[in-house]
Amino acid sequence: MINQDTKTDIRTATTAVKTAAQSIVQNGQDAVQGVADTVKDQASSAAEMVKEQVGSAATQLKDRASDIASDVKAKAADAASTAYDVAGQKVNAAKDTLADEGHKLADTLRNAAADRGQTVQASVLDAVAGGVDSISDTLHGRSFGDLFADLQTFARRNPGVFVAGAAVAGFALARFLRSGGPDAVASRGRRS
Repeated sequence: MINQDTKTDIRTATTAVKTAAQSIVQNGQDAVQGVADTVKDQASSAAEMVKEQVGSAATQLKDRASDIASDVKAKAADAASTAYDVAGQKVNAAKDTLADEGHKLADTLRNAAADRGQTVQASVLDAVAGGVDSISDTLHGRSFGDLFADLQTFARRNPGVFVAGAAVAGFALARFLRSGGPDAVASRGRRS
């Protein structure tokens, strides 16, 4: 049989073991909670760092895209400017060629008028030659933009005359082109 002191010692030992076990469990729970808190903090810190790096990368991408867009826009503007300059040069060259051909046509018309003597046809041909020469001089002395602006102003002020003149010029040009150009007019003038 167990005496009273032994029972008390067993109870005290049991209580001590129980208290120690509770302390170990509590310390274990505290340690696990500490590890969990540390992991949670580190995960949160890592997530924040990733978020900052992603934000920084996105900002860099956005800036780079903006730079590329600006470069493309600048190159497109340069290309358009170059194309406009080339087109302007070609238009001015064509305008000068047209003016030179106009002078040649005027000379041909004057020669044809001289061959006809003092007739009405000669007077008309001479007047037309003077007009063609005048228009050719105007073409030589002005830029295509100025000529186009003048043509627009004239068309706004005199729409009926402009339409009639355009129709007459179209018919005359078509007939002139069908006849073979200024060389054909010159050769016909020599035959007469």
